[in-house]
Amino acid sequence: PLPSEKNSKNTSRKMSLRPSTAAAIQDMPPPGGYKKLDFTRYLPDRGPKGWQLWAGATTLIMYGYYQVGKTNQARIQQKMQERKVRYALAPLMQAEADREYMERELVNLRREAEIMKDVTDLKGNPWVPGSSQYFGGQWMPRKVSYFMRHQG
Repeated sequence: PLPSEKNSKNTSRKMSLRPSTAAAIQDMPPPGGYKKLDFTRYLPDRGPKGWQLWAGATTLIMYGYYQVGKTNQARIQQKMQERKVRYALAPLMQAEADREYMERELVNLRREAEIMKDVTDLKGNPWVPGSSQYFGGQWMPRKVSYFMRHQG
């Protein structure tokens, strides 16, 4: 038994009370209804209307896309100018690289002539500096890293 039921004379457990048989009483509005409240005069406007928000957002988005397009065009033009400068400078840069290569080649040929002065090839002829040991018939320039390893 529950503590509240110990003192109770009725020890049977009831889940709920039975509804009353009396008629229900409901609050009703007065006859003719309540008076109308004019609450709009107390509330200020709460910002722009919906169509104004859409128009503003559309305008901002269109302006943003316009700016992106202008920036892209300027970037393309800048890249084109840089590319033209590179194309104009490419022959000069290649000539400079060829000149440096030939300087390294001459230094290496001199060193080869000094080192191989007493060596003969397979036919008994004296060694010719810069001659190919592969007899391929096609001259290929040596790699730059080859010169860097053999200097010193």
